[in-house]
Amino acid sequence: MTTLLDTHYHYDFLPPLARSAFLDELAGAGVEVVAQTLTPSDFVALEAEEKRRVEASSQPDASPSPHDPASPRLSVGFHPWNIGQDYTRELDIFAQALTRTRFVGEVGLDYVPRRLQQVPAETQAEVFRRILDILSSQRANGPYVVSIHAVRSAGQVCDALEATDTSGMVPIFHRFGGTSDELTRLIKQGCYISVNPAMLATKRGRAYVTQVPLDRLLLETDLPESNEPGDDLGMTHARELIETLNATVKALATLRHQDPDELATCIMRTAQQLYGACPAGS
Repeated sequence: MTTLLDTHYHYDFLPPLARSAFLDELAGAGVEVVAQTLTPSDFVALEAEEKRRVEASSQPDASPSPHDPASPRLSVGFHPWNIGQDYTRELDIFAQALTRTRFVGEVGLDYVPRRLQQVPAETQAEVFRRILDILSSQRANGPYVVSIHAVRSAGQVCDALEATDTSGMVPIFHRFGGTSDELTRLIKQGCYISVNPAMLATKRGRAYVTQVPLDRLLLETDLPESNEPGDDLGMTHARELIETLNATVKALATLRHQDPDELATCIMRTAQQLYGACPAGS
């Protein structure tokens, strides 16, 4: 039974041979993940790798698992750091991928000066606008759940959302770090916030998580931090993820003056509505 869902995990950073052990360890703790990707091509590659992993694990000579590990929910993304000159081709792949998933991320804008040197604001805005246009023109079996990267750009993201038909989308600001006015604005727009320890490490972030309505809160880790080699790291990464989620719940409960178990149940109820995960006790 699922007790927690990490809505923003970079599963494709794990070495392929570490993924089965990773998922098995999570299953034992009742934890699942949404696998964010950085480009549409990365999504396609991960999709193929997952198919091979599942097929291999179902072979008669495969090592038995004491649990029933759930495959991650694969999310098709186009991170603003990873926009290249071939972005039109990647957007075509993005549109095709939406026939196979309704989870999107991570996408968005990053207006930190050194990032703007890599990808100009105009290019980032163009790609994000076209992503929103694709999402508004296509329909899935349920809303598109969109994990948004917004660094020094929350106002511009809100502008883009306001200019788009978002009736078929659920925008989620991942690791929100904007202003108080921007937080108020995105909540009024119907957006959600996914919280990780980095957000709770700042005074402003700790204040924000007390202002977000309970039914708009989600959990994330944004782990692992890099593509670390080592096929035996699955269990290590899983335990880090589980510890991080539990610590985040406890910190949120303290800040919001709520019981940790009740808070986790409420957050997972929201996750069930968006991602199809089953909250504890359901």
